[in-house]
Amino acid sequence: MKSLFIRCSEETYELAHSLAKKESRSLNKQIIHMIHSEAEKQNISIEEDTAEQEGKAIFSGAITSDNYESKLGLQGIVETRKQGSSD
Repeated sequence: MKSLFIRCSEETYELAHSLAKKESRSLNKQIIHMIHSEAEKQNISIEEDTAEQEGKAIFSGAITSDNYESKLGLQGIVETRKQGSSD
């Protein structure tokens, strides 16, 4: 996931917060939603890699800790085996 820093006036900041509140989104989610909506209106798309697709799914709530098995960190190297298995 990438970070995007935006400099704006106090008025723009307050407008963005008002839009986010009206849509029941965080400011961050609102800005991302607006970017994607505008790109869709202008028929602009980019090729996404798997990590980007997963990031969007996590961000949208489609993937949660309840329905996603992480393969990062120690969880990625731990395996379950039956005792006596030749694996």
